Amino acid sequence: MPTLLGTALFAATLVLALLRFTTVATPRLVAFDIIKYANAQRAVASRFLGGKSTEEIAPILLEVSKKTRETISEVAGPGALVVIRQAVVQGETRDITDEVLRRLGLPTDVPTADPTRHALDVAPTLLGHSPTFVTDPIPKEALKSEQSEGLP
Repeated sequence: MPTLLGTALFAATLVLALLRFTTVATPRLVAFDIIKYANAQRAVASRFLGGKSTEEIAPILLEVSKKTRETISEVAGPGALVVIRQAVVQGETRDITDEVLRRLGLPTDVPTADPTRHALDVAPTLLGHSPTFVTDPIPKEALKSEQSEGLP
């Protein structure tokens, strides 16, 4: 009996150590660009509203909302955790956006945005200005008179 309990304890410790100190139990991460997806839908809708080949575009617009979740799940694979591309701050994940858009019949050459670029790559003092921003120099006399205006 002590040998059986010792073996069970050793096996349980081995399994817990394997799960804790390796990436076996962590889900696979994939990214999906929601802004690119919305822009692709807009591109198709604008062609539809423009009256160009509406018989080809109408079924795409009608089916895209029904098929989106299913297609993302198929492309991501079983057990994958899908995160929104704009939420990925550090590291790289597999981006499945273009493959999902192709399967849905949407264009892949649409613009997207990366808001994390401003948070990580641009100094907070530069957010309101373009990189070539130069303030207009104010003469000291004008500044002094402006600041002292109304003082005794």
